[in-house]
Amino acid sequence: MTVAQKTEALSPKLLKVMERVKRDPEVRFTSLAHLIDEDALKRAYQRLRKNAAVGVDGITKEQYGQGLDSNVNRLHQRLKTQRYRHQPILRVHIPKERNKTRPIGISCIEDKLVQGAVKEVLQAVYEPIFRESSYGFRPHRRAHDALRALDGALMRGEVNWILEADIQTFFDSLDRKKLMEMLRERIADKALLRLIGKCLRAGILDGEEYSEPDEGTVQGSSLSPLLGNVYLHHVLDVWFEQQVAPQLRGKARLIRYCDDFVMMFQNEDEASHGNAWTAL
Repeated sequence: MTVAQKTEALSPKLLKVMERVKRDPEVRFTSLAHLIDEDALKRAYQRLRKNAAVGVDGITKEQYGQGLDSNVNRLHQRLKTQRYRHQPILRVHIPKERNKTRPIGISCIEDKLVQGAVKEVLQAVYEPIFRESSYGFRPHRRAHDALRALDGALMRGEVNWILEADIQTFFDSLDRKKLMEMLRERIADKALLRLIGKCLRAGILDGEEYSEPDEGTVQGSSLSPLLGNVYLHHVLDVWFEQQVAPQLRGKARLIRYCDDFVMMFQNEDEASHGNAWTAL
């Protein structure tokens, strides 16, 4: 039900978190915020692209890196004393097909470091329990892996009917309150939960317009895909595995790539009229 994760890039402390989850999938952590230390922030810095887009403060990765040790030290001190504040996110609009655009949020370099360090901790907590059906924005999993899984199920004759779906405006409409409730099921560390909340509630600067949305998680944040996976792990992956598939006569499988997914069924009537999943 889980995918093996390469471990060479993880710190020993994060490896211990993952091993504990593997031993006890129901474990609830009371102390995780201390893992966001200066080394974690520097690892997040190294993962940034050299030409990473700049946020509202206009500071580039190169500029921040010129005083990396002192900058990270000051950032870490603000995190420890709960004085850290996420700066507004710069919204830009990327052209799409049919004259449409996709809104993307650009965080400041310092906020990207915090997001990256938090993401690293959450991955250690959730990767061991994420389902095999989930392929999007996970370490060492790609869209091609999802396509191979789909092709394999079809070629083996396990399924004959496919329902394809896309959750519209998923990131913009994600219920933050429910997301935080989901996170609290596994994380009892109030300091880490508070930090995640700060990342979620960051204001958005779109041109000259400033807003503070009360729902959703901004596309473009490195933390957003992981938070989206946590949400859909609960409401889609586990739901399909535990509530839908056991009620059907034939075989059924789910393959999800972030907010795009397919449900595959052996029987036509269960694919088109199955009462177990029509409430989706």
